Amino acid sequence: MRDRLGDFRAAGAEVLVIDPHESYRVRHMLKEAGFDPEDLHVPVLADPANVVSASYGVAFQMRIHTEWSNRPAVFVIDRTGVIRSAHRAKTFDDRPTPADLLGELAKLRAD
Repeated sequence: MRDRLGDFRAAGAEVLVIDPHESYRVRHMLKEAGFDPEDLHVPVLADPANVVSASYGVAFQMRIHTEWSNRPAVFVIDRTGVIRSAHRAKTFDDRPTPADLLGELAKLRAD
């Protein structure tokens, strides 16, 4: 995804990441994964109360080991706030490819 950010911006899209942890935990997890939180090039929004996740219907939908977690999901939302495409994962690794998402954006431009 990181390698395709320019393509998303060229398509007029903004990529946001929403994480269900407190911001200090998000920064810590990013550092542990080898990322500099200041050099991500996309906003990472903390949602520790799961307000955003619940409003999109993905809060506590997937069991990972012994804990319930938010279902990974990707939404394409148009400029008026309407969800035009939604992918709610069936497994933790079930994610659309950047090419799939760029295709959805192309459909929006064609409308």
